[in-house]
Amino acid sequence: MEVLKIVLILGISWAAVIWGVNLCHQRGTWFLAGWNTMRKEKRETYNEKEMCRLYGRCVVFCGVGVFLLLYGSFYDRDAVLLAGLGIIALMVVLSIVVPIIHPEKYRKRS
Repeated sequence: MEVLKIVLILGISWAAVIWGVNLCHQRGTWFLAGWNTMRKEKRETYNEKEMCRLYGRCVVFCGVGVFLLLYGSFYDRDAVLLAGLGIIALMVVLSIVVPIIHPEKYRKRS
């Protein structure tokens, strides 16, 4: 059972970090929720390069948060679990709030 815990912790965390790095380099956008289902006209109004950088960084930090969350959960470390949960929550909030605060950076000018 110990090996399974380690595999789950590292596997899920590394998958998120790798996907986040790919997003930073504008690959893997097909896996972003809502991006492919968005109308092409609306998608063209976004600065894809900056959006990918922002979401890529958020996913990388979420991968770190998932690592802490799973480690804390499996090994009964409440402080580590809460730190991981806090990182994930912060990244979700930032990925929503930052484009709203700085629309000029994440939207193309008309």
